Amino acid sequence: MQVSIVDAFTRTPGAGNRAGVVLDAAGLGVDAMQRIAAAVGASETAFVLTGPGAEGVKLRYFTPTDEIEFCGHATVATFHLLTERALLPRSGTTRLECGAGVLDVELEATEVSGSRAWIQTPKRPWAESPVSLAQALALVGGTVDMVDTSLPVLRNGHRLMVPMRRREDVWALAPRSGPLAELLRPHGMTGVYVFTRDTREAGSVAHSRYFAPGVGIAEDPVTGAAGGPLGMYLAMHGVLELPAAGGTVRARIEQGDAIGKPGRIEVEVTGRAGQPEQVRIGGVAVTVLEGSLRI
Repeated sequence: MQVSIVDAFTRTPGAGNRAGVVLDAAGLGVDAMQRIAAAVGASETAFVLTGPGAEGVKLRYFTPTDEIEFCGHATVATFHLLTERALLPRSGTTRLECGAGVLDVELEATEVSGSRAWIQTPKRPWAESPVSLAQALALVGGTVDMVDTSLPVLRNGHRLMVPMRRREDVWALAPRSGPLAELLRPHGMTGVYVFTRDTREAGSVAHSRYFAPGVGIAEDPVTGAAGGPLGMYLAMHGVLELPAAGGTVRARIEQGDAIGKPGRIEVEVTGRAGQPEQVRIGGVAVTVLEGSLRI
């Protein structure tokens, strides 16, 4: 089986978030895809089932232990590879079909070789945390006095989103993966996403880390599927200011720096002030390795 290794949300090999990509997965069963993802060992591997074609591209995503509905960095990696192989034009629009539904994708040719993929992210409901904040923070190695109380702790889909005051506290976290997964599992949750407005770069809006032991990922280096909801969250609470009459705002999220794999997620939020309606994530990638995997 031919497999590509691609680092997403970066142009530097070894940085960002690594994804496996299988461009010709038609005919592979779930068991085979799961074995391939486990052998590749990236946080996610994307499998192209159909396309590219008039109907777009159909993908399935697997962590080393589970199938998931949507993965931002593996999608960026896949569209990077498709344009690099000239299977898609470097600019234009297409669609992505995955477990989360049908999502719009725009490819934007960059000055450097390749494209930036802008991907509509799935919407998930917002709710209060179903678990004790103190307990969840203790299991990621933090305490409640690290929380930025000017913003709410909220659940979005299968992740808990926790704002923190200082970047040094975010960097100091050291999760206990097994107990954290056990705490979240009864509530249908798989991870804790922590972020702070204390960024490394002046042009960024947030700095983050994501622990997802519920799907076999101790720490995901750069998480597009969480960056999209974070963009919406920040617009909901006025950190990203949308025009009162409606419009679009863009920002950048930092992730991966704490573990030596820095990546940058572009986010684009559309809507009215305090009422975001849609979010897209944008990112570039670099192909690191091409090879054959014996399964």
